[in-house]
Amino acid sequence: MNEPTASSGRADELRDAIRSRGEALGFTRVGFASATEPPGARDAILAWLARGHQASMGWMARDPERRWEPERILAGARSVIVVSMIYRTTASVPAGPGLPRISRYAHGRDYHEVVGERLRVLAEELERLAPGTRTRIACDTSPIADKAFAREGGIGWIGKNSCLIHPVDGSFTFLGEIFTDLELPPDPPVRDHCGSCTRCLDACPTDAFPEPYVLDANRCIAYWNIEHRGPFGPGWSEAIGDWLVGCDICQDVCPWNRKAPLTDVPDFQPMPSLVETTLEEWADMGDDEYRARIRGTAVSRVKPSDMRRNAEAVRANQEREIDKDGGED
Repeated sequence: MNEPTASSGRADELRDAIRSRGEALGFTRVGFASATEPPGARDAILAWLARGHQASMGWMARDPERRWEPERILAGARSVIVVSMIYRTTASVPAGPGLPRISRYAHGRDYHEVVGERLRVLAEELERLAPGTRTRIACDTSPIADKAFAREGGIGWIGKNSCLIHPVDGSFTFLGEIFTDLELPPDPPVRDHCGSCTRCLDACPTDAFPEPYVLDANRCIAYWNIEHRGPFGPGWSEAIGDWLVGCDICQDVCPWNRKAPLTDVPDFQPMPSLVETTLEEWADMGDDEYRARIRGTAVSRVKPSDMRRNAEAVRANQEREIDKDGGED
């Protein structure tokens, strides 16, 4: 089968049309990268795995080459269309006593579905504009070095907290990709703007960053209250503080998020059934009620028994803080 080709002028027109259509669909940014190995991705990923920073997430070490080889995602891939969507909402600080913190990414509808639905529409539009084009979409659903491709596509730079950061949008953004066998002109990469700042590294209460740009999941609150199964490791029941799901500390302190816009996507707004549920309710919730409550949200990554574990730990931590402060007024 012949690969689809386009003249330079036609390729520019297609890129502009896809960018315009993507923005109309609600994507904050739409960028274009070559479907080649992102500079530095291979060495960074292999070093991270060799040091065991994936903790118990063994699936991250399986076939790691797929993360930087687009050809393994879509045979004949020549371009990667990278998109971002802002999900930043108001502060994740509990609205009252007995309520936990939930990371902003999990406040609303499951981002895999929200971003994925729009990616499918955008991929169909590309196939309509360039008949014969093949595509494959991904939104945290395939083993892809998504931040590296986003950097190469001009969506942001990878910060010292390992998050992708855009100078206007900040880091509270979801990423998605369309791999295509159509060659489209790439956007210039975004250079690193972290400079000498170390606020994210200094603010992490569990020292999850052994060095800038490297996150050790073994030391990350979000790993322990989302990915870890079964009882907490020694000290981690206390270390999660009041974070029931995830942790936003290293993003909250980032100067690039200080003036970043809030999301205008209704699906990402905080759902009362999540953010207004008390720790007591989470701790006492049966499996069926739990699954019904979190259906269609990213919280579904947390198993029912692990959510009860989290809630009991956070409740004990909050009670400990109250006792330390001499009780509530």
